[in-house]
Amino acid sequence: MTSSWTSLTEQVRVIKVGDPFSPDMYQGPQVSNTQFERIMGYIASGQKDGATVHLGSKQIANNFHPVACVIKFKTEDEVVEQANDTSYRLAALVFTEDIDRAIRIAHAFEAGTAWINCSNQAEILMPFRGFMQSGIGHDLSEYALENYMNVKAVQVNNGLQL
Repeated sequence: MTSSWTSLTEQVRVIKVGDPFSPDMYQGPQVSNTQFERIMGYIASGQKDGATVHLGSKQIANNFHPVACVIKFKTEDEVVEQANDTSYRLAALVFTEDIDRAIRIAHAFEAGTAWINCSNQAEILMPFRGFMQSGIGHDLSEYALENYMNVKAVQVNNGLQL
């Protein structure tokens, strides 16, 4: 296991899951048992296709289960093609020490939000939305106001004789 994998595994190991009303929890339960089973199915499918589970993979009490998928790649084009080959494009994460590379890849990902060296950090002034089948409309920022408006154009002939 490389130092990057070790670092990621150790960071995930300390994530607290449990009661969503507890201020020190990172994640509460899945919305339903159906969603939980879907997540467990994704894990099983990944393992069947050769993925390695670095931490967990068993049910945690009360259906709590954070999951991260990490994909190795050789070229930037390869990872961009692989990431964009889906109908679900809510968010993309790029972790690297090369900030120029991270920005280049983040711009190439066709996702509603791209985080670099972080995740799930919402900023009220920045729009949050998914592309394609990941969500409807915007959340956060002034773009979210579009969800509550209907724009209408009215044109008036001010004396031009037709």
